[in-house]
Amino acid sequence: MENSERLDKYLRGAMDAEEKAGFEAQLAKDAELAKALELQRDMELFLRRNTQREALKKQLPAIGKDYFQTAQGAKVITMPRQRRLFLAAASLAAAIALFFMVRWALSPSLFESYAQYPPLALTEKSAGADWSQAETAFNSNNYAEAERLLTQYTAEYPSDRQAALYLGICNMETGKIEEAQTAFRNFTPEETDFKDFADWYLALSYLKAGDKTGCRQALQQLSPNSPFQQKATDLLQKL
Repeated sequence: MENSERLDKYLRGAMDAEEKAGFEAQLAKDAELAKALELQRDMELFLRRNTQREALKKQLPAIGKDYFQTAQGAKVITMPRQRRLFLAAASLAAAIALFFMVRWALSPSLFESYAQYPPLALTEKSAGADWSQAETAFNSNNYAEAERLLTQYTAEYPSDRQAALYLGICNMETGKIEEAQTAFRNFTPEETDFKDFADWYLALSYLKAGDKTGCRQALQQLSPNSPFQQKATDLLQKL
């Protein structure tokens, strides 16, 4: 199987437990493969925003028409030169402001730039029920539905720490910041498979809430061996 197919399969959460473990082990050793995974994640993030972009683009002609259109048949009155220059400058300023407004609307927020999550995979863990809907909801960014289903799942499987981590992510994405932070803080250093992720997402939860001071403090408390150290350094420079 080519790497592109494996990356797609991994991001869709379609790998079984054995294949996923093998692939993640290869990611840890192969920097080029890890970089390819990040690029594919970035592409998927771009595509998710495509709908928003297209909707805004369709509105621009109407916005421009309403703003700049001169009524047909209106009587033409010669304006003094000073006033014509003033109106031209005002129109230029409005156009520049509109450009930056559109650019701002189409750009991802700082939180969205860093809030990237591995695909959720629960199916192989649950013998008595089909939890694929929870996976599908999370992996398609339907965090409200994923939160509802993961709440049920964690009630049935309270020892599943991966599910607890992803429920915290859903809490964060749906704006339940305190619940998310409680979930992330509940991971201990002994839970080496999840602690680094929980600490990184804790920092992001502060960013989501607009608390830059809390975000900085959480980033500075990451383990020196955390795989998120480089991203933390980049984010600290942007805060």
